[in-house]
Amino acid sequence: MKNVVVSIVVPVYNMENFLVRCLTSLLQQDKKNIEIILVNDGSTDRSEEICNEYASEYPDLIRVIHKENGGLSSARNTGIIHANGKYIIFPDPDDWVEPNYIEKGLELQEAYNVDLVCLGHYVEYDDRSIPANPDGELTCMNRKEAKRALMVPPAINGFAWNKLFCLDVIRKHDLWFSDDVGTTEDLDFSFRYLEYCDIICFAPEEKVYHYYQRPGAATHGKFSRKRVESIRTYEKIIAKSQDDPKLVEAAENEICNTAINLCWLYKRDNCQEKELWSATRQYLKKYLNGYLKSRNYNVGRKVQAILAYFMPDLYVKLKEQVQRD
Repeated sequence: MKNVVVSIVVPVYNMENFLVRCLTSLLQQDKKNIEIILVNDGSTDRSEEICNEYASEYPDLIRVIHKENGGLSSARNTGIIHANGKYIIFPDPDDWVEPNYIEKGLELQEAYNVDLVCLGHYVEYDDRSIPANPDGELTCMNRKEAKRALMVPPAINGFAWNKLFCLDVIRKHDLWFSDDVGTTEDLDFSFRYLEYCDIICFAPEEKVYHYYQRPGAATHGKFSRKRVESIRTYEKIIAKSQDDPKLVEAAENEICNTAINLCWLYKRDNCQEKELWSATRQYLKKYLNGYLKSRNYNVGRKVQAILAYFMPDLYVKLKEQVQRD
């Protein structure tokens, strides 16, 4: 594929029920100067077949790379290796995009000549659609402001799918998605990328991405080592942000939030991994005091934090009762 401006990398693992919707929306983009790279990460359902069908039907636009299962970071890194564009973006296969998803990113990049473009999105449920940052306006930020905005409003968030990255920056500084930060690989990558940015454009009003929340995803999650490892990203941010107390506070609060949820999952699932339980408790203990002093959380959430640490069994019973009601 010649003269590619934007590489669209889609990591695919067992997404047969959603992949066609995603690809249909990507094919509605201006097909000029883009490539779609499907990285089939060892799928065991029909995803591989679907990828092959689309690559065969659109050979000048879509490429498919098949690999053994290595996880989300591995799949995206494979896409980076094979990308030909000046810019790169990473939509997820269970989401979908507006026809101007790529066009709007390029338009803002060219208008403001920035190192990173961050776009707006909707959070999608089967029965409703919620706009993120509904009152947000276009903002240009410096590096420090953008790092803070990964977690502090106006939040650009750590997602990889709402950001148009410069591929030269990624390759010049040897940036890769990490596989040792649990489920926060997007945030980890975005934070490290921002180290090499001077100006960042955030356009929350340009809601061109649809972030789908699968039914039961929040309540059906399981306690796992990977979820505990997610805290590493926040620890990295704290270590590298001592000149920004607000960012440090936000990262510490996110560790506490993660630990609260992990306490619930551990007890709910009747886990027996004592080492991970001890680590989770230590995180909660370390950051609980600051969490309770924070103005960013209401009394109800703070009560949950107290119960999760001092009476985790009661916390689980009460939370499950609320969910049933």
